[in-house]
Amino acid sequence: MDSVTIARGHRSRIRVLQPIIRAYALGYLSSTTPRVIACLRRIQGHDLSLKEKLTELFNALKSTIRLESFSTFCALFVGGSTLIPFLLLRCFAHMNRRLNLTGSPLRFVWLTRFVSAFMSAWFSFSIINRRPIILQGIQCEPQGGTDLKGVAVSQNKGRLEPHSRPQFAGRTMDLTLFTLTRAVDLMVCIGWSQWQRWRKARNRWTLAERVVPKLADSGLFAASAAIVMWAWFYAPERLPKSYGKWIGEAASVDPRLVEALRRCRRGVFVYGKDTGQASLLQPMCEDYSWPLEWGDPSKTVPIPCEMVHMGCGPSCEKHAVSRFARTFKFACATYIPLQVVLRLRSLKSMASLQQAITTALRSSTFLASFVSIFYYSICLARTRLGPKLFHRDTVTPIMWDSGLCVGAGCLMSGWSIVVESARKRQEVALFVAPRAAATVLPRFYDKQYQYRERIAFATSAAILLTCLQEWPDMVRGVFGRIGRGVMV
Repeated sequence: MDSVTIARGHRSRIRVLQPIIRAYALGYLSSTTPRVIACLRRIQGHDLSLKEKLTELFNALKSTIRLESFSTFCALFVGGSTLIPFLLLRCFAHMNRRLNLTGSPLRFVWLTRFVSAFMSAWFSFSIINRRPIILQGIQCEPQGGTDLKGVAVSQNKGRLEPHSRPQFAGRTMDLTLFTLTRAVDLMVCIGWSQWQRWRKARNRWTLAERVVPKLADSGLFAASAAIVMWAWFYAPERLPKSYGKWIGEAASVDPRLVEALRRCRRGVFVYGKDTGQASLLQPMCEDYSWPLEWGDPSKTVPIPCEMVHMGCGPSCEKHAVSRFARTFKFACATYIPLQVVLRLRSLKSMASLQQAITTALRSSTFLASFVSIFYYSICLARTRLGPKLFHRDTVTPIMWDSGLCVGAGCLMSGWSIVVESARKRQEVALFVAPRAAATVLPRFYDKQYQYRERIAFATSAAILLTCLQEWPDMVRGVFGRIGRGVMV
């Protein structure tokens, strides 16, 4: 064997190992960076010595270096998906040479990659789910029976017996939903591409079919945003705390109004009856110098829109414009610095700086439109158009305020995404869709059903990784670019 052959084999082995190294580095950075940022914020406000600060920082850096970490999961998943096909194809090629076979193993390379990716995802899923989930606040009935989760309880004790302690799963639910959403998007894109090619070959491609792809991402975002906003109002516990907090900051609404709408839906806040709920909104009336009767549902039916406007006056249109201006200012303070930082390396001229600012202004306009359309749709539904379209006896004021007006805002606000560019609409839609799915599905569930999540994850991950190797251009968005950078 000459030196050239040895060098080629050495380069081939290095090329095979590169995706594994990149995957581990990417997983490590994505899981460690938030911990490091939180550590820096924590040690900044404490009077610690330099040694103690370095120790804290070192612990944050090494906290994700373990067998069941996300970085190990990424390396094992990508490693199995690339090494197994590499070894199998080498074995097939060797057998062909030995047995003088004419068939080429390359015909089945996509199937080999899919099966390898599925097996790697199946095995890696168990690695990242090794640590048990312990849920706080599970209370049991002290006199026997079952708790809220359907778990058996001792007859004489108010705590779970060791043998009956429930086992929960769902640690990787966010990852599974993200993978599933991307896989479904990929399959839809492949199917649409085949349909487009088939229709164009027969000269049947219509104008309506040209418009569908442009509206698909907008429709996906509108539906996902509607689910998320509905959850923010009526099931906030289903949203991550940071996500719910950000929505609250962007919405900038008095929590007493939100609570009133929630109580309307629960049947506690009722118009025309004294159910003891006047104490909720009357303090708000005092804060804004409104008549106290406005906050009493037994005397005022329905709550005036001026209370929803929170000091902007009785005009719903003026309130919508005011909301747009305030949210636009809030968004610019976030998006402009972010865009400049993200493009810092490419800011070589005034044109690139102008492009960054233009992108930030466009995103700020989208967010401001989202918030203003949401509030204006609520006003239109509950007082402006709704009562005119539907008789008061058919759709009562309490029906509007117990969900219909919020539903109108949820359905309409998401279409503000059309302000964004097509590329941004796609990214935002695929970002929000998994979060919308997470509000519908249970966050944690009985471990006996974990096999369902495992099958969904392994299948979706295998589809994505196979396409990244076979048809990389079909995987859309930032995820596709990152995936191609890891696998190539």
